[in-house]
Amino acid sequence: MILENDTFVSPGYGLAFNSSFTPSHIKYLQNETKALFVHGWNGYMKHGFPLDEVRPLLCEPYGPDYDDIYDIIRNDAMGNTTLMILDNIDSLIIFEQWDHLKFALQFLKDEQHTLFEKDTIVQVFETTIRALGGLLSAHLLLSDVVDSRGGRGSIPSKYIPLKEIVDDYDGFLLEMAYDLGLKLLPAFKTQSSIPLPRINLLHGLQGVPSDLQDENCLAGATSPVLEFTLLSKLTGDSQFEKFSQTTFWKIWNGKLVLGLLPMTINPLENTWKDSVTGIGASGDSFYEYAAKSAIIFNDDAMWDVFTASYRSLLHFLAEGRSGTVGSGGMIFPNVHVSEGSRANNYIDLLSAFWSGLQVLTGQLSDAINTHLLYLKIWNTFDLIPERWQLVPTQNSDADSEIDKLIAAVSLEWYPLRPEFIESTYYLYRATRDPMYLQIGERVLNLLRDRYKAPCGFHGLQDVRTGERNDRMETFVLGETLKYLYLLFDVDNEIFLHSDLMKSKNWVFSTEAHPLWLSESSLLRSFSSRNNSKTKGDYRVPSKKRLGGIFAFLKGNSKQLPSDNASLFYKKTLLPNISYTDILDLEPSLTKKDAFKDRFYYCELNPFAKYQENQRFMTSGFYHWQGMFAADAQYNETLIRPSYLPKDDNQIEITNSFINIYGLIGGNEYNQNSLGQCPHPPTTQLTDIFMGDRTLGPLLEISKVSKLRDHHYVEGDHMRPNDLWVPEIGGVRALLEELRVGTYDSMFNFISKQYMDEIFNYPRLSRRKEKVLRVIRINGVQVSKKAIIWTRPFKTPVVDPQSQTVLLDVNVKNQIILDGVVIENWLFWKGGNTTRINFPN
Repeated sequence: MILENDTFVSPGYGLAFNSSFTPSHIKYLQNETKALFVHGWNGYMKHGFPLDEVRPLLCEPYGPDYDDIYDIIRNDAMGNTTLMILDNIDSLIIFEQWDHLKFALQFLKDEQHTLFEKDTIVQVFETTIRALGGLLSAHLLLSDVVDSRGGRGSIPSKYIPLKEIVDDYDGFLLEMAYDLGLKLLPAFKTQSSIPLPRINLLHGLQGVPSDLQDENCLAGATSPVLEFTLLSKLTGDSQFEKFSQTTFWKIWNGKLVLGLLPMTINPLENTWKDSVTGIGASGDSFYEYAAKSAIIFNDDAMWDVFTASYRSLLHFLAEGRSGTVGSGGMIFPNVHVSEGSRANNYIDLLSAFWSGLQVLTGQLSDAINTHLLYLKIWNTFDLIPERWQLVPTQNSDADSEIDKLIAAVSLEWYPLRPEFIESTYYLYRATRDPMYLQIGERVLNLLRDRYKAPCGFHGLQDVRTGERNDRMETFVLGETLKYLYLLFDVDNEIFLHSDLMKSKNWVFSTEAHPLWLSESSLLRSFSSRNNSKTKGDYRVPSKKRLGGIFAFLKGNSKQLPSDNASLFYKKTLLPNISYTDILDLEPSLTKKDAFKDRFYYCELNPFAKYQENQRFMTSGFYHWQGMFAADAQYNETLIRPSYLPKDDNQIEITNSFINIYGLIGGNEYNQNSLGQCPHPPTTQLTDIFMGDRTLGPLLEISKVSKLRDHHYVEGDHMRPNDLWVPEIGGVRALLEELRVGTYDSMFNFISKQYMDEIFNYPRLSRRKEKVLRVIRINGVQVSKKAIIWTRPFKTPVVDPQSQTVLLDVNVKNQIILDGVVIENWLFWKGGNTTRINFPN
């Protein structure tokens, strides 16, 4: 391996490997990714250091805007603190850049007492995740991985340079983290216990104009809880944990009646500022850090927050033909917090992280389905715009491609964000499916061939025209390239995946800093430095953190709870609604809660059945139901810009990949096909709420797991995989409209014979041209040919104004909605109820 002009040259390796992913191909991809990191780092060190960033096109240093403190896009992250180094010390370890690491550590040690003494205004959230998180991660990696007391033979030879660095490390990064934490902490000491968004590093809160402090976002206010709690554990000073946890639990207990949290807060007035929520910008890391705090600190209360949140998100946000193995794209658009209805029609780039979080929390099929849509967007634009529309918002009736493109992209820039490749990394680690390597190679090629600049990497100011922007934020090296490099580590050879890290229960922070807490990390943090500024004990957190019960906040009031110390470490337990147990109605059945169980175990790889016992290599993607459904569903806004090549945008159907991984057998829906995907659905979907939607998150959806006598006969009224929905009030149902000539979500053709058999009963429907089918109810997918059973209610239900019959029931106990029969939703009348036999 030689270095020529900051580029690695790999002897014997060519550029065209044709999706083989052989050992030599994987090594090539690793080397190419490392070469890109070295190019970006050298560009910064030569032309940007010691400022925060480098302008990759002009090769000029780039820092905060002292002339315009209201330039928050620029100033919120940059504080003239050499942020590129703070955010990338762990990257230098992962990419094995030992000389650069030595220089960076020496620089920080020399600047230890002056680096944060700057008259600059920074955002607390960005400074926490980039600078504070970077210091904590680097401290852990240098103090709790390689034993400085062991001999050289105790680690692989390639890490001997790291051991030498560890031997000289005295814990000063933790001291810097402590000093920075003290500078950020005043933002949390407000009357409302809601942190102010910004602080002046030199002058504190007094150095920030009040009109920069009247709005904080959900993610910005709650996310510091992870880094701050870890800082308290490592230093023994409990105030970081106390203030950030108080904020977190106060906000959580301020959720509105649907169990959802708005995305913006006024910390000065202690009120919510909006009525919209979602998983993307402004809210993303609240959910992420609830789950990751549960992992790092073994915190059951945090896990309860995540599971309760995820349940509400599935109930009110999740849309699409999704939720189980073999579904199409899953989307989580923003919704109104008090209504649960869609608030807008866009998907933002930051929400692409969600698939990775779904993997981490064991929701693997959901993760695959969610990632699918972002893959389709990437296919279209060779990136993901900051905001992309599900449906056109303007010029929607225009015929020109330019007008359609303008309507498809509502925020047009792309700053090389990492979220899509982050989720791709997680999905490959969980499934080992080669499609995710294929995606990674495509991203690598684009970074190298299109986004590489003289002094780093540039994004796009306008993805519609290809106009470049001249900025390389710290996350390009610290996240985008890091995740890409780790994606290609198929044999666990890179530092984070090596045996050295096996004993660490580490997770990535939202800024891709590996963090963990262990007894050894506490002891070494305490013993490495006799720091007079720290105090307290160093106990490992207990297995369970118990807290009192805080009553569920009722009503739609925008006022947050008043400050109360009792909110500290409290968790909300939703009140139970008592329903008659299905066991009382059907003694031959046992009951399984189909919704809650998903959080008690990690879902196994759903691709495994396609990967095992194969004579040749294969990708589970070509067996995945609905793989191309999104292409047809969003064809009006998946508009490829004219400056991009037209024949090179389908990652999943690249000829070289299909030839190797896509031509083995058929799929479970078409066993006789050879590499042929099922026909995409052409039925229309309708999302409806029935009754009081506030009851939805509290409504138990139960799945029939088995018969007690372990058998059933044709015609029995209940079978395994059927669902029990005790009440119709509070139900959110995704309905599929079946018509002759359409393909349904199971990829079956709806024939006239099928419809004739459905209507072969009197009074089945007054609209015989169509039938409805429930495919998801309250976030739970309805299995193929499964029945939903509900306790009878008074019928018919009549609209008091129009006197129209809204709900009725037919002679087969099928529910009729607005005159149209729902084929798979029946009243339960005990032994008098007979199962519907679906046409084949």
